Amino acid sequence: MIGKVISGRYQIIQNLGGGGFGQTFLAEDLQLPDHQKCVVKKLSPTSNDAFVVKIASRLFETEARVLHKLGSHDRIPRLLAHFEEDSEFYLVQELIEGDDLTQELIAKDRTVDGYPVGRMKETQTIAFLMDILETLDFVHQQGAIHRDIKPANLMRRRADGKIVLIDFGAVKQVGTATAIGSTVAIGTDGYMPNEQAIGKPRPCSDLYAVGAIAIQGLTGLAPNLLSENLETGELAWRYAPAHAAFKYRAVVSDGLARIVDKLVKYDFRDRYQSAEAVLTDLRKLDSAIAPTLVSNIEQTDFQEITSSFEARDNVATKFSPLKSPRDYFPVNRRNQLVAIALGIVSAIALVGTVMFLRPSSVINNNVNVSSPNFKYLFLSERPIEPQDVAGKSEYELDIMRNEIFARYGRRFQDPELQAYFNKQPWYKPIYEPDRFPEGLLTSIEQQNVDYLLNFQVRSVQKTGNANTCDYTKRVVSDPNPPINVRQGGGVDYAIVGKLNNGTQITVTGEKQGWLQISDPIAGWVAANRTKPICL
Repeated sequence: MIGKVISGRYQIIQNLGGGGFGQTFLAEDLQLPDHQKCVVKKLSPTSNDAFVVKIASRLFETEARVLHKLGSHDRIPRLLAHFEEDSEFYLVQELIEGDDLTQELIAKDRTVDGYPVGRMKETQTIAFLMDILETLDFVHQQGAIHRDIKPANLMRRRADGKIVLIDFGAVKQVGTATAIGSTVAIGTDGYMPNEQAIGKPRPCSDLYAVGAIAIQGLTGLAPNLLSENLETGELAWRYAPAHAAFKYRAVVSDGLARIVDKLVKYDFRDRYQSAEAVLTDLRKLDSAIAPTLVSNIEQTDFQEITSSFEARDNVATKFSPLKSPRDYFPVNRRNQLVAIALGIVSAIALVGTVMFLRPSSVINNNVNVSSPNFKYLFLSERPIEPQDVAGKSEYELDIMRNEIFARYGRRFQDPELQAYFNKQPWYKPIYEPDRFPEGLLTSIEQQNVDYLLNFQVRSVQKTGNANTCDYTKRVVSDPNPPINVRQGGGVDYAIVGKLNNGTQITVTGEKQGWLQISDPIAGWVAANRTKPICL
């Protein structure tokens, strides 16, 4: 193709890549001054099978219609031409000068309390979300669903730093009979929610992908590498459990974490239903985010705190499509925040003095760690040692680990644990289990929690006793049954059968969110669409 001129006008000069149903090339428009560059997409199905060719053709036809309709938006490439030649199908699009977000999201060598953390800080994450959600709001208002939002399809435009949404080849028109069949699953593993994986995408499916990318920026890991709660299917993204394959920690305020959690809810009915609703909640964070960053991120002195304010202005200038830097921090508000920062520094100094003068110190406003009523006080004072756990039952290990959280006022879903701590005179429940703030635990406490959890997981693996849950015997549980059983662990494998909710399965293996099962059908199913059998 290099050097070929198509439609008597566009000369192919470089291969930009390909996959799925098409190839992409860089071309020059020979009919424009300076031979302005453009992008040419050529239909190139991976198979000559009539069904595959039909799907590929419909995808390109749909992309052409949508690009023509959406091209008026500043952050969507314009469609320049659309034609067939020599029985081949072509789209010609505006070239976006810049780089996609693939490399931008790779984690730096940055740690917090010994945990690697992602490349994006909180202000950058908010700016990213606002930028892409504004574009998505426009797309969804036009009745379209992108269906393949991922870092490679988000371009950081070199001219102004804005994010441009590209590659509408998988787009679906909402509620139209001419759209790609609803049973065709299109998307990318990790960024595609369960309802999209079974061919039933909704606008909130795009929102799930946006949340998954935000999590990738905060953790430094692609979402398909993150651990998940096998009970709920939710991503465990704020920090890695001790037994996880990858160690990571997201430094993020509770306010932003709640927004991201809602974006990636397993059940689409629990997610945000519109981009505008997400934007509304993000704008509310403005008034609270700076003090949160002062307390939670790695600032240790006044100079670093004031520098973080300037850094936020720079981030807003480069990334945010909605606000100027002074909208984020008006002069009077910046002065107020500097005063707050000075107050925080003074308070820290005062607390340090008190702690130096008095041997009895506090963990937080509610907990006196010198209390004689704590059964496992040493867990806040020193790293745990093997002899501390030797001979203890699973129940006692649960008490040890959760006492650390109970001191800070955490409630528990387990009624037995809740009943135990309700009897403790020092226990003052404050936080619901899913609202427990990140960062309350000291580094020693977090280290001990991880140790105990890891010890319990190893014990389960060694003895096969997982308390009252059997993780090899599971049942199908999904809001959109039936689920597909595939030949291999991934959506690209052929479907060998389907299972309805309540069907018991036997698990023989696991791979990146997929479970290998032996009965009632041999194959692979998505782990987050099943749950363990618990007595």
